[in-house]
Amino acid sequence: MTGRTDLRRKPERAVDDRDAIHDVLDEGLMAHVGLVAGTGDQAHPVVIPMLYARDGERLILHGSPASRLLRTAKGGVDVCVTVTLLDALVLARSGLHHSMNYRSIVIMGRATEVIDHAEKVAALDRLVEHTIPGRTSQVRAAHDIEVTGTTVLTLPLAECSLKVRTGGPVDDPDDVDDPAWAGLIPIGVAVGEPIPDNAASSQTVPGHVAFWARGPGQLNGRPAPDGETT
Repeated sequence: MTGRTDLRRKPERAVDDRDAIHDVLDEGLMAHVGLVAGTGDQAHPVVIPMLYARDGERLILHGSPASRLLRTAKGGVDVCVTVTLLDALVLARSGLHHSMNYRSIVIMGRATEVIDHAEKVAALDRLVEHTIPGRTSQVRAAHDIEVTGTTVLTLPLAECSLKVRTGGPVDDPDDVDDPAWAGLIPIGVAVGEPIPDNAASSQTVPGHVAFWARGPGQLNGRPAPDGETT
């Protein structure tokens, strides 16, 4: 953490462990990327949800070259990226003490555009693998025109913080005997049955699709059953 990412509210919830930070980023699927666009009287904040992937100690972002946010970000301005995993609703005996259990990361810094073609291809493959592990080996390689037509940025994880809330409600002592129910409603990623494209309706659903999952202990999908290939 740095001065910009130090926790000022509930600092005891800060988690400095680097593996824990990596785990949250590896489990998450969507980041919110914010920056100030425009200049002078036209300056205004912009926050956009984006797919991301972690590659070591950097975050990968991508999008259309026409994206105003990406065009601004690669110009060397400061960006703020957040990734939040909601783990439970915390129900207390008073409205004031209702809360949520969460793991939330804030990353600040300046993004760098990836120009080298081979590095760009690897970054785009990493985005696919982050979202659906095992997928890149099942689909065709990206065409050159697809690679050149995509903007890829990387953001270092040097300036980031992780804030975590766990546990049950924290009620006022006078409320503990109140008859209202208190406790947790766990929240996770619900996964439905894969729906095949019309042209693929007769094909067997591959393991990396059929057994896709996200959650604690399943950071990039759970293993397929014995004998199932992914």
